[in-house]
Amino acid sequence: MARTAIRRRLTWRLATVAANASEARAVHRLSLRIDGWDGHLPGQHVDVRLTAPDGYQAQRSYSIASAPESPTVDLVVQRLDDGEVSPYLTDGLRPGDQLELRGPIGGYFVWHAELDSPLQLVAGSSGVAPFLAMLDHHAAAASGAPVRLLYSARSLDDVIGERRRRPRRQHLNAFAAARRRPTWPSR
Repeated sequence: MARTAIRRRLTWRLATVAANASEARAVHRLSLRIDGWDGHLPGQHVDVRLTAPDGYQAQRSYSIASAPESPTVDLVVQRLDDGEVSPYLTDGLRPGDQLELRGPIGGYFVWHAELDSPLQLVAGSSGVAPFLAMLDHHAAAASGAPVRLLYSARSLDDVIGERRRRPRRQHLNAFAAARRRPTWPSR
């Protein structure tokens, strides 16, 4: 049974884009629907594979940014101007389009709602993606475990997940740091 489950997770399957929305400057949240998805744990990732008409393939790993309770599997993709994959994922994909993925993968850095010990999370830029899944799962499970997120972004326009983080402040201390631009007034 365990080998079958692992083999199934590592088999490429089709995912359908449900939404492709701007999350922050140069960052999009892809919401995917996957037939036969067996679920994931907060902190796991998937591999995404794109295949060009000439057969050329490119593959990238993305942390899952949605809680297991979500009806979609969400990925946070930061667009790199000279990137091979991210411009297509952020600018080219439309609802109804399909792409290949495999997973969920990873189990060493996951969070379970049953844990009641404090959770300290530190991230920068799009590295916050697995923590968004953990925070959403924390809220959905009504966990009383205290959580602290220390998050760094280049600017306030680059903060990822701000809209999703606001409603769950009861057990969450979050700090976001951004580099001060020379034109910003000092405080």
